[in-house]
Amino acid sequence: MKKYIFGLVVAVLTFQACSNFEEINIDPNNPATVPAEMLLPPIISGGVGTMTASGTRAGQYVQHLAYLGGTSESDGRYNLTGASWREEWNGAMRLIKDVNQMKEIAQAAGQPHYEALAYINKVYILSLMTDAFGDIPYDEAGMGNVDGLEFPRYQAQEEVYTRMIEDLETANQLLSGVPPAVAVGRDILYDGDPTQWRKFANSLKIRILMRQSAKKDVSAQVAAIFNDPAQYPVFTSVADGATLMYNNSSDFYRWYIQNPPSDGSGVNFGDNSRISVTLIDLLQNTTDPRLRIYAAPTRNSYLANASSSSVPLEYRGQEAGLSSTEQTALYTQTGLNEGDFSVIGRRIRQENRAFLMTYSELLLMKAEAIQRGMGVNGAAADVYRQAVDASFGKWQQVGSQTQIQNPYIDDNQRAAYWAIDANQYNPARGLEQIAEQYFIDSFLNGFEGWASWRRTGVPEIHPGPSVLSAIPVRYVYSDNEQNNPSLAEWVNQHMGGDMPDHNVPVWFQP
Repeated sequence: MKKYIFGLVVAVLTFQACSNFEEINIDPNNPATVPAEMLLPPIISGGVGTMTASGTRAGQYVQHLAYLGGTSESDGRYNLTGASWREEWNGAMRLIKDVNQMKEIAQAAGQPHYEALAYINKVYILSLMTDAFGDIPYDEAGMGNVDGLEFPRYQAQEEVYTRMIEDLETANQLLSGVPPAVAVGRDILYDGDPTQWRKFANSLKIRILMRQSAKKDVSAQVAAIFNDPAQYPVFTSVADGATLMYNNSSDFYRWYIQNPPSDGSGVNFGDNSRISVTLIDLLQNTTDPRLRIYAAPTRNSYLANASSSSVPLEYRGQEAGLSSTEQTALYTQTGLNEGDFSVIGRRIRQENRAFLMTYSELLLMKAEAIQRGMGVNGAAADVYRQAVDASFGKWQQVGSQTQIQNPYIDDNQRAAYWAIDANQYNPARGLEQIAEQYFIDSFLNGFEGWASWRRTGVPEIHPGPSVLSAIPVRYVYSDNEQNNPSLAEWVNQHMGGDMPDHNVPVWFQP
């Protein structure tokens, strides 16, 4: 009997010890699940990183930028393979796993505002992906950790856009029911304001609808949003735009340089990425004040002007796609050298903002919808002018800094621009004017400029004289992704068995 009691005591003590051991081994600083708000900052910054880093390549294709001949031969001359876009694909798809987790946590915790933000961020990130790659997984994206979904199912781009519109509608409805007192924690985009996220969701919905508008009639959906601001609030000011502000050294923005050059210019004249001749000419031909925001004066004219203020500053764009031999021949033919071309301007180099979507972009789409008779209220000429003014409005004076210290667009520059008759809206070429302004405003967002050009064909751009292919119209599935059996099956069933290269148009292109 004593042996039995002793054994029972040992068993009880052993069980308690095991229970205590399990409790001790639970790390309170590394919980199995985290609050939804903890996932939000890396999701936002990761999505923006996809746009700013990968979108720089898209900005080169649409000729916001052009690289000095010979320094980026593979990209600039379109010698491209699946390896060229490996991280563009992998990085974005990794983010979607976190987005899915945030949605699940929010649903379990009864937090509709975080659930809505999960939908919005998923749409934003995957809209970049489908615009660039075409057909992608959407419903099953980011679920490779779920049994049976290791290889997510691909969906046609048209279906992906439909699913995005549905998810943004869900987000709009979820946010419409959030009490005013509710704030979003750790919100690095809109500082906790659910109303601003709702405006972003509906504005993004317009972008996705207009993206399809050359292939299907979206007039009723576009008009329903623009004509009913109570049900579908959208951006109404420059401040409403989806603009991520970076506030410390760890948030390193593609265009931001912490250590300015010692010559006092604030410009990296030795940068390989130059402003393209397409963009420079478009800005110069219209006396557009954004020229001095986007581009720096040429190094040679800057140094000459510093020695004598009577020497004017010059702005010159770089022709895209030149080989090293062609670049050298250009110097010989023109008497120019590498110091005679404009690089990215001082203001951009000092900026710490990333533009996900702007108020100007939304207004330009509204002007287009009005011009095309899509049932949207308003006058195209009025909305067009508001759109250009909104683009100017992104570049206001910083504190008391001067134009030399940090260029900005003031009222006098704005008035001078509109005093030029050719800059007024002309319905006969209204759609072309709108697309040109879209191209200009989307500088620093190469994804959006490239997508707009593929849809509208504006502005007219030309490849270099001896590039290896036509201007790319899609990103190629990464070499790793091409081993995915789901992709291989999709290509066999829907693309004739041929993996698409960078010259195969995506669905939304007319």
